[in-house]
Amino acid sequence: MWTDTRPTVEMPQLFELAGDVISFAGGLPDLRQLPLGDISAQLARVVRLGGRTTLQYSTPHVATSLIPGIEDLMAREQIRGTTAEQLVPTTGSQMGLVTVALALASPGEVVLCQTPAYPGATAAFRAAGLDLHPVEGDEQGMHPQALREAARQVRAAGRTTRLLYGNLTFANPTGTTAGVHRRTELLQVCRELDLLLVEDNPYGLLSFEGTTTPACRSLDPDQVVYLGTFSKIFAPGVRCGWIAAPAHLTGRLRRTAEILALSPSALNQAALAAFFAQQGWDNLINSFQDGYRRRCALMTEALEQALGADGRWTWNQPEGGFYLWLRHRDGQDTETFVEEASRHGVSFVPGRHFSIGREHAHGLRLSFSYTPPGRIAEGVDRLARALTGAQGPQRARLEQVVA
Repeated sequence: MWTDTRPTVEMPQLFELAGDVISFAGGLPDLRQLPLGDISAQLARVVRLGGRTTLQYSTPHVATSLIPGIEDLMAREQIRGTTAEQLVPTTGSQMGLVTVALALASPGEVVLCQTPAYPGATAAFRAAGLDLHPVEGDEQGMHPQALREAARQVRAAGRTTRLLYGNLTFANPTGTTAGVHRRTELLQVCRELDLLLVEDNPYGLLSFEGTTTPACRSLDPDQVVYLGTFSKIFAPGVRCGWIAAPAHLTGRLRRTAEILALSPSALNQAALAAFFAQQGWDNLINSFQDGYRRRCALMTEALEQALGADGRWTWNQPEGGFYLWLRHRDGQDTETFVEEASRHGVSFVPGRHFSIGREHAHGLRLSFSYTPPGRIAEGVDRLARALTGAQGPQRARLEQVVA
């Protein structure tokens, strides 16, 4: 009998919604912002006029009609000059991560990784046979000196490391953003140490105030492989994203992407292109920003009311994205609260999933992006009871929440 001796690669259960459970677990976008009538009409037209093409296999290239829409999105973060041949289509950032791992590294190599880390990234790298080494940071994410030290440790141990993974804008799970000066410093270290930065950027356009930070690819395009996706600024169901890479790497990335997916969805690319041609991205992105700003404010206010006096929990105040990151001051492993939270009818993701080892087990991630505004305070109250062991209402409800 064949025995599987490979290490287990695990992803947290993020998207399961059941019964009366208020889920703060998965980073689901609020699709109530989508103009479904318009999208339906556009999709019908795409199929009616070009269905024999858009429903067929396609080549591993971004559709010509979609390139202006991608260029528009990247230009908002000052990425310009990327040619069509430097774009590789994916089914979203997750496929992009696997493509990069398989195409640009060899099994047994070490990926330097921003931590706390997006668990989809660590799972993708591990599934490709790569090892991980954490790069610690501060309120702006990865610290340049920590990057130097991490690379030194790995190479001193005789290991090869060529890739650095980072989610630098409204990071998952912490919500932190690296400023331009910090990005410049990190890129300088990458040049010194011959590291290629994998810039994973699903949340960069979701600032609560509508501002953007220049992407690392805009600062040093030869040192950066950029992963873009429509999952957070349109809808994850279209499963459409892209890799923007230095020209000398795109051939290898394209061949690997073709092996993984055979061909991108011409239908989905055409639907996105039709939406952009008729409506652009402004209204949709603005509505997402407004909705998430409101939800974040409701969650932080509810946390302050429910846990502010407790003293054992701290959390950040993000300026965009989907997440709040709570930490236990005394280092309590938040996995121990999962069952109690379930009994109270609320879910979250414990910190071990965002760790390379278990170095962030004292944290937990809350997503505010999908929960109806009228249930956020109730969910936080349930969570607070689970975290503090209270049997009754932990704090007075917020006086009025408009759904």
